[in-house]
Parts: sequence; structure tokens; C-alpha cells
Amino acid sequence: MLRPLANSDDILLAALRGFQLDPQRSYTQQVHQHLREAIVRGTLQPRTGLSEATIAGTLAVSRTPVREALAQLADEQLVRIYRKVGTVVAPIPVSLLDEARFARCTLECANHVQLATTITPAQLDELAGIVEAQRRAVADAQVDEFFRLDERLHRRLFEFAGRQHVWAMLQPMKRQFDRVRWLLLDHVADHARVALAEHELILAQLAARDVARLGATVASHIDRVGSHLQAVRERDPGHFTD
Repeated sequence: MLRPLANSDDILLAALRGFQLDPQRSYTQQVHQHLREAIVRGTLQPRTGLSEATIAGTLAVSRTPVREALAQLADEQLVRIYRKVGTVVAPIPVSLLDEARFARCTLECANHVQLATTITPAQLDELAGIVEAQRRAVADAQVDEFFRLDERLHRRLFEFAGRQHVWAMLQPMKRQFDRVRWLLLDHVADHARVALAEHELILAQLAARDVARLGATVASHIDRVGSHLQAVRERDPGHFTD
């Protein structure tokens, strides 16, 4: 059993600060989404205890939607629930990282190579605008904005190929992957700059319809997380489990 951090309630309250529920939407869905994002971004780190009572009291809701949201996070392997003990944020399972890498690499390579044969000037212009915005985010050290734009870029590549549902299908598989990406963006020097350079190369190869090189470039881009994984594990061993 994972022992929760001693200061878990302080960390949890900080993660909930400023979060307000919309009474017109599902409370369960909103709590699930907010906690999931906080876990993926590392605001709620592994072994942080997630008290139902603290969450419900802070948000002024009953414990039922909180319990349902935590159950959904457990299904996604983002938390572990111990009966009669409580809930803690789960470490990142390395085995799931490899599955997510394989799924992303396989689907993105196939999608982008095919897209190169049909992509339009208007679509290329939109992608160029996203990459330019990423360039500004890197220059200003805006990690949140860089990640948001990164997600938008990859999503639009699937949407331009008419495969928006494939991108949606990938989301549950890539959340553990995204947890590592946040660690890299926050702590690994030049990771964002390297990712930006790879995006620029992908865009250039799409524009040139260079399908011969594009697949290898995309595969290398997706595998970038793996190349830094050992260093991240050595620095933050508590974040991971085999």
C-alpha cells in the first residue's frame, strides 16, 4: 500500500484553490476532470492523499460525486483506492508508458504520412500558426501554453485527416505519457526547444509531401520521452513504478 504524503491535505487544498463547480454541469464530471488534470500536470504528485471529505467540503458538494470521480480516476490508473484507508495519487506505471508510446507512434506515423498526400495550403497555414505560437511560448518560458499548443497541433493533424475519433480514442492511453511530458517540460533543459524544432521539421516535411522521411521524424518525436525516461526516473524515483 502507498503511504500518503504527510502534507497531503495542504497539497490538495492548493490544487483545489480557485476551482468552482458549474451547477449546470455534472459535478462528477467536473471533479474528475479537474483532479485528472492536476495529476497529469504534477500539481498532485504520486502519494498525495485525496480525502473525499476534504474535496467535498472545499467544493461544498456531497461526497457522492467525489467518490464517483475518484472511482473513474482509479479506472484510469491515476489513483489507487484502499478500502477503509483512503485514496492516493498513483505513481506512473512504466509498462503503460510503453503501451502509450507504441499506440501513439503507430497511429500518428500512419495518420501523418497519409495526411501528407492530401493536406491543403489552408491547413498548412493553420499548423504554421500553431508552431509560431509555440515558438513564442518557448521564448517566454510559458510551459502551460506550450503544452496546450502541443495538444492542439497533434489533435489538428488527426482532424485534418478526418480522424478526430482516433485522437479521442488515444486520450486514455496517453495520460500516463502526458504525466512524463509535464515532468520533462518542467525539469529537462531544452526539452521544449527540441520538441519545437521537431514540430518545425514535421511541418516542413508535410509541406514538401516528403512521406519518405516524415514517418521516421514522427517516430523520433514520439520516442523523445523514452530517451529522457531514465534520467527522470533517477531524479524522481517516487514518481514511477514498474
